[in-house]
Amino acid sequence: MYSLLIRPITRRIKDSGKASAIALGYFKLEGKVPGGRFINRLIHGNRPVGLEREVFGINFYNPVGLGAGLDVQGVLYNDLNDLGFSFVEIGPFTRVADIRKAITRLQADPPDDIIAACIAGDYLPSFCLVYDFCDFFVIDISDKPDMELFDDILDARLSYEVYKPIVVKIPESIPLEDLEYVVDYCMMNSVDGVEARNLQQISYIKEKSKGRLPIIANCHIKTPEQAYEALKAGASLVEVRMGLVREGPRLVGKILKYLAAKAK
Repeated sequence: MYSLLIRPITRRIKDSGKASAIALGYFKLEGKVPGGRFINRLIHGNRPVGLEREVFGINFYNPVGLGAGLDVQGVLYNDLNDLGFSFVEIGPFTRVADIRKAITRLQADPPDDIIAACIAGDYLPSFCLVYDFCDFFVIDISDKPDMELFDDILDARLSYEVYKPIVVKIPESIPLEDLEYVVDYCMMNSVDGVEARNLQQISYIKEKSKGRLPIIANCHIKTPEQAYEALKAGASLVEVRMGLVREGPRLVGKILKYLAAKAK
């Protein structure tokens, strides 16, 4: 249905925000169909044998996740997860008020699988409020490239009984000396990973950290080949967002099939 009705529209619309809204509306409607979630999980599946991996202490069914920017308010994480993703990143959240609303939904409809919260503002209070409701956290410093804000977040994590990973999302354009500082800070202060925006960043982080710092590739992946390239460059996980909007849910299955073939 998506391929027939929605994909021709989302491919024509240049505005990514409008295209995302149309796709999200479709997935929301689909989720309201009785048994819709079960059918989606049955059709798409997300546990192909041979693609499992452990990243920052979490077991992922496969390396493909949904990036932040689609389920901005944390409404459709379970419906989207059923499309074959091993994890869903909700947000980005820039205000505590939005985090509170998301927590209410997470309590009413607990996540079926791995979920991450992307925090892009009101960092410390947002992190503390949502800590018990997500599996890991992406701190987006794209608009504020300052690693010092992690000091309070990392201190706050010490007060919780359960350790949960923290990942830094870096800007798409960041000077090499700044990226070097980010990597050094992560290695010395127990930041668990980096969400990188292009292949050059991935390769640099892998080399600089000697492969010890897990990387999530958030680099406009729209094809199975691009996903494989990112993993080959050094990423542990890859994220799809606009690829899902433009191509539809079948893209996830195509990526998984391609990766499974390469793994053999």
